[in-house]
Amino acid sequence: VFAPPGTSCRLPVIMYHSLVTSDSAADQYVCPISRVESDLAWLRDNGYTSVSLAQLVAYADGTGTLPKKPVLLTLDDGYRNNLTLLPALLEQYDMRAVISVVGEYTDIYTASGEDGSPHSCMSWEDLNRAAGVERIELACHSYYFHHLTGRKGCARKDGESLDDWRAALTADTLAIRQALEEQCGVIPLCYAYPFGQITEGADQVMQQLGFRVTLSCNEQSSTLTSGNRDCLFSLGRFNRDGRLSTEAFMARAMGPSQ
Repeated sequence: VFAPPGTSCRLPVIMYHSLVTSDSAADQYVCPISRVESDLAWLRDNGYTSVSLAQLVAYADGTGTLPKKPVLLTLDDGYRNNLTLLPALLEQYDMRAVISVVGEYTDIYTASGEDGSPHSCMSWEDLNRAAGVERIELACHSYYFHHLTGRKGCARKDGESLDDWRAALTADTLAIRQALEEQCGVIPLCYAYPFGQITEGADQVMQQLGFRVTLSCNEQSSTLTSGNRDCLFSLGRFNRDGRLSTEAFMARAMGPSQ
């Protein structure tokens, strides 16, 4: 079954980061698991179906279809609490999620171990476990580019030539992709731009490297078109501020008419 070429659909993408058990720890990038559960219940009760990257790729290739109201759930940075708190809820609510990994963070916590904070990231062993969870997909979030000093994310630096920037982006991206393949047996389909920093030409680099989906931080839904492979690049995402109620967040991300 596939959607006729030219068929279009709206795709909202939600961006979570760290998850915590305490409601009082909520922050712009820290979401209590109680609110995550409330979000998933809201999505289910309002007819949304979470989709996989493979489903999006098939739709863009013109070889598949999507549910009437698709939603993509993403989590950035690879926090360990994503593995310990999320899978049970994904199973309970029949949802899927994409976790985008920073190689440098993974190296740090592989060497030092979990420190008990909301910012502890998964080790390579943890990521290998996550790769084995049916409802979780792993994606790339850079290896060494998750910084705002010097280079801002994977953006081109002031005065940097286009060729040098492309070479640096390519090398860093190949490093995280190779690590995920060697450590976790995963060939990622998706790249999430660190801090949403997208230099003109970045999507072309990712396409040349074989990625099929890229994620921005632009707070807008995207329109996908069956048979149009380019529609999956620089998808907009809504950051899930953990201080907001589910109703307040969904009104902003999904729109009042949904």
